[in-house]
Amino acid sequence: MVWTLIKKQFLECFRSYHIVSKTGKARSKAGIIGMYALFAGIMLFLCGMFFGLSFLLGDLLHSPFRWLFYALMGVISILFGTFGSVFSTFSTLYIAKDNELLLSMPIPSGKILLARIALVFGMSLLYSGCVWIPAVVYGWIFAAPTAVAVVFDILLILMVALFVTVLTCVLGWFVALVASHIKNKSFLIVLASLLFLGGYYYLCFHMTEFFMSIVTNAEAIGNGIRTWGNILYQLGLAADGDGKAMLIFCGVTAALFGLCFFVLAKTFTRIVTKTHGAEKKSGKVTVKSTPLRAALLKREWKRFAGSATYMLNCGLGIVMVLALDVLTLFKREILTGYLGEISGIFPVLTDYLPMLVVVGVGMICGMNVVSAPSVSLEGKNLWILRSMPVSGRQILGAKLELHLLLNLPAAVISVFILGWCLELRITSILMAAAYSAALVWTTGAFGLMLGLLRPNFNWTTEAMPIKQSMNVLITMLVGWILPLLSVGACWLLRSYLTAGQVIIASTVILAAAAFALHRWHMTKGGRVFDTL
Repeated sequence: MVWTLIKKQFLECFRSYHIVSKTGKARSKAGIIGMYALFAGIMLFLCGMFFGLSFLLGDLLHSPFRWLFYALMGVISILFGTFGSVFSTFSTLYIAKDNELLLSMPIPSGKILLARIALVFGMSLLYSGCVWIPAVVYGWIFAAPTAVAVVFDILLILMVALFVTVLTCVLGWFVALVASHIKNKSFLIVLASLLFLGGYYYLCFHMTEFFMSIVTNAEAIGNGIRTWGNILYQLGLAADGDGKAMLIFCGVTAALFGLCFFVLAKTFTRIVTKTHGAEKKSGKVTVKSTPLRAALLKREWKRFAGSATYMLNCGLGIVMVLALDVLTLFKREILTGYLGEISGIFPVLTDYLPMLVVVGVGMICGMNVVSAPSVSLEGKNLWILRSMPVSGRQILGAKLELHLLLNLPAAVISVFILGWCLELRITSILMAAAYSAALVWTTGAFGLMLGLLRPNFNWTTEAMPIKQSMNVLITMLVGWILPLLSVGACWLLRSYLTAGQVIIASTVILAAAAFALHRWHMTKGGRVFDTL
């Protein structure tokens, strides 16, 4: 029974490699081979990246702290494996669509949990192995290990993955526990994703400095790991061929896994079957009437806020532009210092600072394509709108209005902050703000038009109209190209027009295009929506 459940889990995991999600038909043999070849290529790329990362710590292999190399690469392996699989662990264990079906069958919940954890172990092995395998191969090539060390390194591939499985199960259990008490889990997922992305990019920018400090302070760091992270110390020694350390690390990992499984088995059924989010209410029910426009806008907002995929893929630029504002405020002196030095070499740069603000904010806001997939996301629920006493123009107006409400404030505020930090004149700041507003309006109306003319209602997962849509890609490219065209015009017409004049002309053109698109939505576009 357990092996059947495990097989089912892995078949579901790799279903998209064999079945076309959009049509539900089986892929051809060439298509299946191509999907697995692509998957293998991505894995090899990650392995190559972490093999190159091993070079930064390679000097430790020829020092008295040889074990520290394996301990640090083990830490990276554990972190990468944990962050790579923690949210899939949450969805695999607790919000799988067939949980209630399986629990209703004469199958012990422990066996269901064991099958789920087997898939978690497989994902942990995949992610952690991308780091650990290149690290030990690097050690085999450059450190001449003993035969015992080679055997231990191979066994530790599985044990490190098991250790990662324990961490991801604990974190997944915590996420499920928190999610069972909140109504909207999307914001939790978005927040965790943003924190992960922030930490990832911070490590990327400081990675070389971080590893160089490790190499130069190996003794102090090694003593700290022995004291505060002894399990990692045992992992490093085990990878270097120490039999006692190998027994300790494997024993502790196995004990932690046993304890984790015991706790999860006790709470699995209760968390899976718990009604999520809503509070119980009794007594009178108050019904409030809402104006039609506000009701439609609220409906669009609920769809956006209720989907982590929608928010992360179509609204990430909002967070990025606000992060740019914060970074600019905190690094204002450094930024103005650099600009002063560059302006001393190229005095003409001062005249083009407003264009720099326009391009920076415009390129980031171009990532926000909230309106592009909004029509397709109606999916099979389109008939609900068609049955309501609302016109197509009102529905399209609400979709465009949400795009503007989400993007306009962030873009304009960012322009004013950047302009103030760069000490621009108020007239230049106002021109850049007007340009950014016109750009946001244009891209939003253009994306909505594409989504209306090229809808896709036959999707099985919302990722298809959001992440795999040409409408979204084209809209994003247009949002990036338009600011670059303004820069090109500024350069080509530099002998005839100033940067400010180019910005004004570009703003007028964009505003005219946005107005024309908006009029189309309110007339022909509304009729097109009514006939979908």
